[in-house]
Amino acid sequence: MAAQVEMTADTILLKGDLLFSTIISVREALEKAFEQAGQAVVVDFAGVQRVDSSAVSLWLCLERKSRALQRPLKALNIPAELSAIVRLVGLESTSLTP
Repeated sequence: MAAQVEMTADTILLKGDLLFSTIISVREALEKAFEQAGQAVVVDFAGVQRVDSSAVSLWLCLERKSRALQRPLKALNIPAELSAIVRLVGLESTSLTP
């Protein structure tokens, strides 16, 4: 399933698959949505179907952007597969682990 990024009043909604084949377009859309978001940026993974390690890279890019702009970043409805990848590669310090 193709990935989609939607912006609501205060949340960025992710839908579809966050895979190597889709991640570049998702990153571009997410960065635009990030710029439009309020002071705090909330990313909701509820609509995400499948992930691979490229989703971790995407999140790390968002964390860097968040720090650079001094805006809090929060993840909601993190897929279990994504949390497992984060733990597997030793990145528990990210906000992608429950």
